[in-house]
Amino acid sequence: MARSIGYKIVDTVIQQRKSVHHTYTIGPGKLDEVKQLVKEKKAAALIFANSLPGSQVFKVQKVLGGSDIKVIDRNLLILEVFDHRAMTKEAKLQIQLARLRYTFSWGKEYLRLKGILGEQVGWSGPGDYPYSDYERGARRQISRLEKELKQVLQKKKALRDRRRELGFPIVALAGYTQSGKTTFFNRVVSEKKNTGLGPFTTLTTFARRVDVQGPVNFSFMLIDSIGFIEDMHPIIVRAFNTTLDEIAKSDLILLFVDASEDPESVFRKLTASSYVLKRIAPEVPLVICLNKVDKCSPDQVREEKGLASRLFSGVPQVELSALKGAHTEDVLTLAYERLSSELAPRKEKPSRVTAPVIVDSSKP
Repeated sequence: MARSIGYKIVDTVIQQRKSVHHTYTIGPGKLDEVKQLVKEKKAAALIFANSLPGSQVFKVQKVLGGSDIKVIDRNLLILEVFDHRAMTKEAKLQIQLARLRYTFSWGKEYLRLKGILGEQVGWSGPGDYPYSDYERGARRQISRLEKELKQVLQKKKALRDRRRELGFPIVALAGYTQSGKTTFFNRVVSEKKNTGLGPFTTLTTFARRVDVQGPVNFSFMLIDSIGFIEDMHPIIVRAFNTTLDEIAKSDLILLFVDASEDPESVFRKLTASSYVLKRIAPEVPLVICLNKVDKCSPDQVREEKGLASRLFSGVPQVELSALKGAHTEDVLTLAYERLSSELAPRKEKPSRVTAPVIVDSSKP
């Protein structure tokens, strides 16, 4: 994530401890070692893979040289990545809100430990104001952002309701970040959304209508959305509820998996995806899309399919290469069949019809 937004990694330090140090996360001795590395490498920033409370961020920063060194944790790095990727008003509002909520409790520590860089505090630092003034100002900004996001959510709900009135089922793309969802979206709807920029290239949902021409005409809305990642702080996840809500309210989820990765990474990312989906969309039917099979051996594909079956028992799977365009029609065929069987009882239509073979697309 750090490299994807321009950081140059000059060194990595790992410490194994029975428990996190109450003051610095890492032990004082290890922190001295890090301080020496920062000096030798002339590092401008220190990024912790752990989540840190504000008190630890400022204490570590003070030991390392105060405002001369930037100290952030994993969650603030994620927000930096989001900041670099944000292109819409919705995404920018969500990021501002997440940062404010995440750093809300930091004001008191900031004021207590003077001389520390204030830009990390959500609303650009409280300066010399007392904590009560900082708290009031932060609460006002949080309230304002929440109202603006609520308006965005209402508009999205109105759009979703309109699609349903027109009879379009909603198919959402989901999966771990960088699993190939946007590449598939571009291919199916003939768009050129950015891909390959690194984690979280997509932060805001995009919806396009797909018209399938075959023995029976078939249309649906395809939704591209933010990728998942494990151990994201609940505050950050909550800020993106407007985006996740599009997945939760869909009729079918295409869960993308990067099958070209090693089995341990695939299982870890499938586990993270399963956790999120069970929380936000436990009743929505799934199709698992094993993507990037052009980079896999047959044995690797079989192993990845077995891993997917362990976590998603009974869920249909399909292999594809979104980049090469291989088997994308198979994905649409399976999606069509699942939607037909799921929606037929409600619409009194046959549960199965001949599968589509030609795909065309247009904007709604």
